[in-house]
Amino acid sequence: MNFYKLILISLFFTSLAHSDIRSEFPSYSYVLTEFDVDERFIDNPEFKQFVNKNKRAYRKRFINAVKRGGLIIPTIKEMMYQRDISPVFLYISMVESAFNPEAKSRTGAGGLWQFTVNTGSKEFHLKIGETLDERYDPIRATDSAIKYLYKMNSHLNAWYLTTMAYNCGNGCVNNSIAKAGTRDLGVLISANNTFIKAETKKYIQKVLLMAMIGENYLFNPNDTLGVMMEQINQDSITAVKVRSGETLERLATILNMDSFYLRKINAHLKNGRVPFGQGYTVNIPTSKVRLFYKRYTQMIKPSDLSHLLYA
Repeated sequence: MNFYKLILISLFFTSLAHSDIRSEFPSYSYVLTEFDVDERFIDNPEFKQFVNKNKRAYRKRFINAVKRGGLIIPTIKEMMYQRDISPVFLYISMVESAFNPEAKSRTGAGGLWQFTVNTGSKEFHLKIGETLDERYDPIRATDSAIKYLYKMNSHLNAWYLTTMAYNCGNGCVNNSIAKAGTRDLGVLISANNTFIKAETKKYIQKVLLMAMIGENYLFNPNDTLGVMMEQINQDSITAVKVRSGETLERLATILNMDSFYLRKINAHLKNGRVPFGQGYTVNIPTSKVRLFYKRYTQMIKPSDLSHLLYA
């Protein structure tokens, strides 16, 4: 009799654990589907353990990243909508850089999407030099990241595998699948095998958890991050053409804004100045575009204006 009671109690708590994670993250079905993961993965014991162990710490990281990602998050989302790729992949950028456009790794990768010099310059022809490093441009880097994700997914044909490849490379994921004899995510992340490195196992789980935290407000009206996300989505970034050698300091004055924020979304301009010799685009808040066009053309010489408009 006692044996059967223990079985019933065990089943009860197992069921409770399942319902808890499902009710706590009602976004799970949407997120897993967008990453091409079977919805039943939410019951994977190792993933559940990962979620329960990290959800509080990651929620704090999420809040800090969102605060840092003002203007950047809605820009990434809009670019993804325009290119017909799910906006949940912005959480790859969150994991890579915490939405810090100036982020730099120990290995030399940089920007929102943490491109290496080799990948940035050779793969996507981003300009990287002493005065300009387009890996740190939110718009150019995001455009390159979207192309990169599409390219990898065309070979792997599953977005969760593509996400893992973003961490360790296509070859690494293909080798892991060959060793495992399966594409099943539960098998690939299992601590009981070494088909793929531990860092990548953690990486995919981290991206999924961040996405579940971030998308929860769409499915849970009482989610406290909803208000923050709505406020963040009110403004974005637009690239505007300026004259050769223009400074961010001067643009900030024209736009009546703190130069700190202008530098934040133009971290690719190393000296806070547009390269000399040609016109170039600078990122400004979308809410400031009308003011820019109203004031900027009135404050530059006719010869510069001609170059600006026709270059």
